[in-house]
Amino acid sequence: MTAVALHALFALGGGLGAVLRHWVARRVTHDLPLATLVVNVLGTLLLGIWLGQPASGAADPDQSRQLILGFCGGFTTFSSFAYQTLDLHRARSIASAAANILASVALCALAYLLGTSLSG
Repeated sequence: MTAVALHALFALGGGLGAVLRHWVARRVTHDLPLATLVVNVLGTLLLGIWLGQPASGAADPDQSRQLILGFCGGFTTFSSFAYQTLDLHRARSIASAAANILASVALCALAYLLGTSLSG
């Protein structure tokens, strides 16, 4: 597959991920940045599941990798996490911001581990 086609798969995955992130954000409403936490944990879980899969001859690994990395990159969002964490600090307290950081890092790490163990 050509480099242009691989880039197109990455862009397709990114577009689909961004649309799904927007959909989740519109439905998960809360005064805390819960939607961002949900998409980051789900995206990390999906990435763990995919990376934990043994290589199979069913699909071209380069094509699959570009699609899943594009999707997870478009679906998850570090910039929103950073903005919302600083906003929690300004609006509430440093403890709220720290709790958001700890929850995000811990839950995403656990989601990745779960994903890799589910796929193996």
